[in-house]
Amino acid sequence: MKMLEDPIYAREVVAYTNAVQASKQHAADEEVQYSFCFAMAFCATRYPNIVMKAGGLDGILTAMVRFPKNERLQAECCEALRNIAEMPDGADVLMKTNAIQVVMDSMRMNAQAEWVLQEGFGFLCRMVTESDDARDKLFKRDGLQVIIDSMETFPRASWVALWGSQALRRFAELDAQRLQDIGAFDLVMRARNAKAFTKGCPAVQQATVDCLKLA
Repeated sequence: MKMLEDPIYAREVVAYTNAVQASKQHAADEEVQYSFCFAMAFCATRYPNIVMKAGGLDGILTAMVRFPKNERLQAECCEALRNIAEMPDGADVLMKTNAIQVVMDSMRMNAQAEWVLQEGFGFLCRMVTESDDARDKLFKRDGLQVIIDSMETFPRASWVALWGSQALRRFAELDAQRLQDIGAFDLVMRARNAKAFTKGCPAVQQATVDCLKLA
């Protein structure tokens, strides 16, 4: 409640609401849409609730669909969605949209864009860890393979190892044997033993240990 009464917070809500309106008025302008998505991603790192309150979520998803090959825009949007997913009930709100499909389409269409792949991966992992419904949906579809492929593609990225191990642990709660059969636990073990993570990355170590307990 204090936050809602804060005049600075109120001004930020107005500012981002204005940005949402501008994006609607210039829906076909790719540079305007990129600037809008950058602003939403920036805001979401601090106050994802402001993005939601200002109506930014629909604008993010619309821009992603309209400009699917703009790698900068796609990456910014994936980052914003990841931060929204980490809000209380954020993943549940996102499950009522086409966000998962839009992000997976973006990762496929921008398969050579590392930033898009990593941010999209982060979003999918956060959906898996924050929502049982999202976990179940992604497990039945291509989510498991997308996460494994990303971990193999970026073996030295600590955040990929961390988020991936957390997501794989959640998938293992559903069917640990399936993960064993496709080598997911071997991948987590490699991350656990990687020299890049043995020192200075306690979060990665803990995530891999927690996942391997279900092997």
